[in-house]
Amino acid sequence: MDSRRLTGCTRELFVYPDAFERSNPHPPDRVPPHRSWDKDSADVAAPLCGGTDNREMKNLRPQTMGILERIEALTGRPVQFKPDSGMTLRATLQVARNGAPTHVLRYRPSNEPIDYWVAYQAGYVLRLFALPPQERLDFAVTGQGAEQVGSLASTGQPLTAADKAALPEFAGMTLHWALLNLRSYATGMRVDQWIADELPELADLQAAGIDAMQQENLQLLSRRVGSLSIPVPLLAPVAAYALFADRLMGKSLYAIPYRAAGVLESGTELLRISDAIASAPSHDRALIDAWASCMGMTNWYAWIPYKP
Repeated sequence: MDSRRLTGCTRELFVYPDAFERSNPHPPDRVPPHRSWDKDSADVAAPLCGGTDNREMKNLRPQTMGILERIEALTGRPVQFKPDSGMTLRATLQVARNGAPTHVLRYRPSNEPIDYWVAYQAGYVLRLFALPPQERLDFAVTGQGAEQVGSLASTGQPLTAADKAALPEFAGMTLHWALLNLRSYATGMRVDQWIADELPELADLQAAGIDAMQQENLQLLSRRVGSLSIPVPLLAPVAAYALFADRLMGKSLYAIPYRAAGVLESGTELLRISDAIASAPSHDRALIDAWASCMGMTNWYAWIPYKP
């Protein structure tokens, strides 16, 4: 979680970072701290155009480079690249703030093309900056929700002394994970649809990327910390994305495991809500709020003015 704090609110709020995540990369048993880019750090990112020895960046397809150039044109700041072998995510894009001269795209070095992951991250930034400045908002944690998550995680099963001792930390990490999913998955469907509609040249990489993510997400259904597991209601965004992925890819396989887990109906309802709300960036906040209302998460976060 980002350590930036905002004052002037009725309670202290923690602002989530701009690097968007999707589900399993940080499941509740291993949520690492988020890292913010420090412009004074000696770990210097490679430039967007020229002078880079990063093979993955040199090999980006023209369409992907075009997206990054759109970000520069829209925001007035270029995107810099930074390999990070310690990442669990494929790529993250940190928006320039506090006078930073560039946005920073971190990526996990790989032998596989990363165009899809770059395009996916870039899609969020394009949606944010498509809004007029007064409509750009930050997603902030209110400090509520951990007790509710703990209750969901402990209901209906006997807990050992070790489980009870682990419950507060597990609930906190699960809360963090659930909020990231709420923020990322609702809008992420729209980003993936945009990639499919406007970047057909990336169709093969998108199909491979979605398949990889869906396979990884299946691990969430069996993940345990002692007897504690992710509460079924909080898996609804993951199930919704599986349903969406099936529809987008013309399959009928990704959602099957979530039926057995008892969460497919909730996922279906979230997808229905997504389909019912206009897909323009100006409706992203309404979509997230509607998902939160459906899942009982409304008071777990707040929208506050975006700080560039």
